[in-house]
Order: sequence, then C-alpha cells, then structure tokens
Amino acid sequence: MEMARGSGSGEREREGAATVLFHVLGPLEVHGGDAAACRLGAGKPATLLATLLLQPNAWVAADELTETMWPEHAVPVSVRANLKTYVWQLRRLLPDHDGQPRFERRAGAYRIRVRPGELDAHRFGELTADARRAAAANEPDAAATLLEQALRLWRGRPFAGLDTAAARTVSSRLEQQRDEAREHLAELQVALGRGVDAVATLRAVTAEAPLREGAWVRLVRTLHAAGRRAEAIVAYRQAREVLSTELGVEPGAALTEAYRLVAGGTPSGKVRRELPRDVPLTGRAHELATVMRAATGLMPVVLVDGMAGAGKTAFAVHAAHRLAPAYPDGQFYLDLSGADQQGRPDTAYTLERLLRGIGVPAAAVPSDVDERSALWRSELADRRVLLVLDGVPDGGRLAPLLPAAPACLTLVTTASRGWHLDGAARIALRPLAQVDAAALFRSAAGRRALAEPAAVAAVVRRCGGLPAALRDAAARLQSRPQWTVRRLADELDDDPCRTLTDTVRRSVADVCRRLAGAEQAAWRALGDLPEDFAAAAAAPAMGVTAGAARAAMEALVDRGLLEVVSPERYRSHCLVRHLAKCAAPGTGPSRTHLRDHRRVA
Repeated sequence: MEMARGSGSGEREREGAATVLFHVLGPLEVHGGDAAACRLGAGKPATLLATLLLQPNAWVAADELTETMWPEHAVPVSVRANLKTYVWQLRRLLPDHDGQPRFERRAGAYRIRVRPGELDAHRFGELTADARRAAAANEPDAAATLLEQALRLWRGRPFAGLDTAAARTVSSRLEQQRDEAREHLAELQVALGRGVDAVATLRAVTAEAPLREGAWVRLVRTLHAAGRRAEAIVAYRQAREVLSTELGVEPGAALTEAYRLVAGGTPSGKVRRELPRDVPLTGRAHELATVMRAATGLMPVVLVDGMAGAGKTAFAVHAAHRLAPAYPDGQFYLDLSGADQQGRPDTAYTLERLLRGIGVPAAAVPSDVDERSALWRSELADRRVLLVLDGVPDGGRLAPLLPAAPACLTLVTTASRGWHLDGAARIALRPLAQVDAAALFRSAAGRRALAEPAAVAAVVRRCGGLPAALRDAAARLQSRPQWTVRRLADELDDDPCRTLTDTVRRSVADVCRRLAGAEQAAWRALGDLPEDFAAAAAAPAMGVTAGAARAAMEALVDRGLLEVVSPERYRSHCLVRHLAKCAAPGTGPSRTHLRDHRRVA
C-alpha cells in the first residue's frame, strides 16, 4: 500500500500533541515516529482504519466492516481474505508497540488498540476538559491557551471521506464539541479584553454552524460591547434570516434581548402583551410557514382571508404567539369587527388605544386622526411590535393603523376577498382536508371519538371541514356525556341549523349583515341551489337576469361566501347553504335564525 508522505503545509506543528499518532479531525492521517504525515488516501485500507477508529479499542464486527468497505458493490467472494490482507498492510504501516499488537482479530470481529494520547479526538477532549478546570479555578489565560491548543488540532470535517451513518454521527458530535469550545474561548477572550479575537472566533462558528443560536447571541453582544453597533444589527438580521429559512422559527428570547440592547433598550413603561389564549392548530403547517417567511420581509404585513368559521382568528393568534419573542416591545390584539354606524371600526378610537398602549400620555394624543397616525408610526420607528388586526371588514380605514417600521409585523384577518393591501403576503384559509378535520374533531371531542371513526367522518362532512364548526360540534358532544358520536352526527343530519352553535351563526351573520339587497337575494338563493352550480341557474331563483345573478354571485365571492370553480360556475359551503335555508324568504339574515351579533371567528 502506497502512502503519500506530506511535507511543508502537510506537516503541522500541534502543541501538546507529540504523542498523537492518529489524526481524524480532518482527512485521516497517520504520523509515524519521525512525525512525517502519512495520508492513506481513499483506498480500502484507509476505509478499514477509519472505521475501526470510530470505535477505538472496541470490537467491530467483520460484517459491519464489509458493509462499510463495499457499500454499493457486490461483496467479493474472497471478502474475508481481503480483510486480512488490508489488516496486514495496516500492520506494516503501524507496527506493534511495546510488544502489544496494534490490530487484533477474533472470530468475526476486529479492533485497533489506541493508547491514551494517540488519537487527536481524544487529545482534543482532554485539552477542553483541562480548559474548563482552569476557567473554574479563575485562570482565564491558561484556559484560553488550552482551548487554542485544542482547536489547532482541527484540520476539517472529522473522518472526511468516510460517508457512513456511524461516521456522520461521530463527526456531528465532535463538531458540536468544537463549536462549544469556540464559544467558550470567545467568552474568555472577551473577559481578557481580546474583543477582536472573540469576534473572529464567533464568526467562524456562525459561518460553519449557522443554526447555533447561542453563537449568534454572543456575536451580537460582543460586537455591541465593542461599539460596532451596525455590525451587531447586521449579525442579528443574518441570524433571523437563517433561523426563519432553515427552521421556520423566530429568534429566541436571548437573541431578541441582545438585539433589543443594540437597538437602544426597552421602551419606558410596561410592555403590552395582549394576545388572546393560544390554541393548537391542525393542518395549517404550509400557511404558518408562509407567515414565518413573510415576517422576515422588508415590510412584513400578512393578510389572512377565509370564510366565516375557517379559523382565521385562531390561526393569526397562534402565529402571533410563535413570533412573539421576536417582538419584545409589545404585542397588540384588536378585534375590529365591532362596528360604528357605518359598520366599520372607529379609527380615531383605535389609534388612541394603540398610542396609550405604547406609553403615550393621554394629554399627548392628538385629536386629529392623521396626526394620531403619524405619531403612531413615529413611536414605532425604533421598536419591534407585533400587531394583530382581527376581523377587518374592509381596507378603507386600515392604512392609518399600519406601522411603517420594517421591524414591526402586522397580521390582518378578514372574511372578505374584495380588497387587498399593497405589499402584503396573502394567505387564504380554506376548509380543512378530511384527515386534518377528523384529527381536529378527535382532539377536541375526547376519547369517545376514537371508537367511532365512521361517525366522526359523518360529523366532519356535515361541518364541511370548518374548524369553528368542528369545535362547536365537539363542545356539544362534550356537554352531553350520554351521547355517542353517532347521535351527534344524526342531530346534525336532522337539523343542521338548530344544532349549529352561536359561534358559526354569528360569524356568518356579521358578513351577511353587510350584504346589499341583490346580494341578500343571492345569498338566500343558495339554500335552493346545489353545491356546485352555474350563475345562470341562480337567476330564476333570484328573479333577475343571468348577468345580474352573476354580478351578485361575484359579490358573494368577495364576501367569502362562495368559491369560484370556473368563470361561469360557483361552489357553496354546506353550512352556508343550510343557513341560507334557515333565512325565510323576504327577510334579511339579521332576523330569525341569524341574529345580529358581533363576529368572533
């Protein structure tokens, strides 16, 4: 077996490693007595040696060695003879020491004997342990020196070139230990007044292990302490982007606090945290990922639309709780479905509430709406605030409430699809798929639902996959311990309007209350139409022309009461049809079964 003897850069001086023979913290190298580096290359002997060094002094089954050395090829008939040949070649390279055999064989297994100090990975562990003891003894200079010696042993990825599950596991563990040693070294360098060295050390960690949030925290703090504020802000933004892109999460409390210190501290007064109680979500992973990506944009605004009962409020609140640590200067929640005489929230009152919430004294709140809006944007310029605007009927009065600062996030929910926000990411919440809807109902209904899968499927169909309706149905079952799920499904089949709880009724009622005369006629006509229908088919029921019927149906699409199937066809949700049937002809939806209540979904 040929060995390439290194010289020059290949012969690295490693402090404290005079007895090291095997170097696995990078490409595999073996150092002989004359300290010349011997690289074995990528042949079978090198693979055999590396595999044995993954478990030094432990017996490794011959079958495991065979699988590693011939991973994609047919194992030769002479495999055992080949193994013996490769072991013989390694013995020539690594003769016995003090009369003890370097390689040992027993029935069906091999092992390599490694003495203390001969493996660089072991030496690395010894040096880092010594450094921890020195630091505990209040000897930071000695601890830093030991860690620097330990880190100089590294030449690249451990066991480079050996691509097996066992090698990847050991390599990942060693790299984690290396990164921990680097972070410890950076702490010591800061304590010793070596801030420049600490920044270089931490940049190496974040470059090679960008998901180590602790390293980003130390880097932001170290840059800030060195007066390099702009670099600290850039580092935070890089960390936030990496965490969002790779893991779909926002920075944790420690990184957020580090950024807050860089950005100028906490605003005076008590921070408002107004988010309602969070509830688990089912089947919304894709939509949540969209929110997480949008939160890292230059002007993060997310508009969530969906029909009444689709779970917009629950979704927005859940997303806000996930993101809350990244917005330490306040999390506001406003239910804007409460109406003034025009059916819209009072913008002046809303702005006053927000300004008071961030600490503006009542006497300092302007009376003019435009001035309040300008002050609101100004107050948020250097803050990280999360704003949930729930149940917005239209975009007419929304603009004065939106922050201009890129560090703030706004989540807006609406039942209407007839308006948009420039630059906002838009998410359409549709009814849940059958599997997700059944999972939601089972989790809310409890153990009884586990025993009746067919009845659960019937309830899911009757609720049309709407989260609010499914939770209402589960609550009804929970309140009646004597009922089976089949009894609940029968109740829903017999009279869906009567068994629907007020949550869904109020949601649809709030939308229908704003319908104009032709739109109300179109909505009532849905009760007599099939699920999927052509616009022309609605005209006789409404007593209007096909064109007028089409225009009215498009208005219902904008209100979130219909789905467009094709240019001439529409689809209605089963609960919308049932509620339309419950409204007597000639009456508005705010009478009989649809009482005029505030929207809550």
